[in-house]
Amino acid sequence: MLPRLDLHVHSQYSPCAEDVSVERDAATALARGLRVLAVTDHGTTQVPEWLEDYFGELERVRRKFEGRLALLSGMEVDIVDGGRLAVSEWVLRRLDVVVASLHSAPAEGDPHGYWRRSLIRAIESGYVMVLGHPTDVGWRKVAPPEEYALEVLDAARSHGVAVELNFHHRDPAPWFLRLAIERGVLLVPDSDAHSLSEIGSRSWHEQRIRALGYDPGSVRWLTEGQLTRLLG
Repeated sequence: MLPRLDLHVHSQYSPCAEDVSVERDAATALARGLRVLAVTDHGTTQVPEWLEDYFGELERVRRKFEGRLALLSGMEVDIVDGGRLAVSEWVLRRLDVVVASLHSAPAEGDPHGYWRRSLIRAIESGYVMVLGHPTDVGWRKVAPPEEYALEVLDAARSHGVAVELNFHHRDPAPWFLRLAIERGVLLVPDSDAHSLSEIGSRSWHEQRIRALGYDPGSVRWLTEGQLTRLLG
C-alpha cells in the first residue's frame, strides 16, 4: 500500500497552475484519502514575492482542516548554476518540505555532467527532502550514463533524500526508477499537481512500479511515520 501523502502540489501562488488553491488542494486531498499534503509552489528567486501571503493562507487553511489533514509548508525550488538552490537559506529553513528540481540544463558542452553535478550538489545542501522529476528537465527526458545516475541515487540514499514518482511529468523514466528501487532509495508518490484533477492519482504510481515487475508494497517508500520523525 502506498503512503497516503503527497509532497508536491501547486496552488494559486504558481503562475503555471490552473484551478488549484491552498484550500481547494486540501479539500481535494482529503476527499481522495490523503493524510499529508505539502503545498510546494515554485521558488525561482531568493525570496518569492508571494511568500508571506502563502504562509498566511497556509495557516488559515491548516486550522480549517486540523485533525483531518496534515498540511505542510513547502516549495519546489529551482536547482540553478550547477547545483545551487535558487531560494535563500533563511527561507528554506522556514519550510517543512523542499522539493528540488532541475528545470533547465545547457544544450551544449556536457549536459549529462551538468545534470549529475547539479543534482548531487543540491542533495548535499542539507535542505532537500525530495528530488523532483529527476529525469525530466524542462519537459525533456534525459538519459545520462548509468554511472552518473548511480552516483546521484547513492547521494540521495546517503542523505535520506527521496526520489519522487511524479504524476504530472510521468517521471522518472523506467530505467532510473528501476535503479532507484534496486539501490534502496526512498520513494514518494507525488502528483506535482497543477490542477485539482491530478491530486490523488495514486493508481498511476502503483502501475509504474508493477510495470517494472515489483510489488508496490515491497519498495522503500517515505512513510508518514518517517516524515513525522524528519520534521521533529
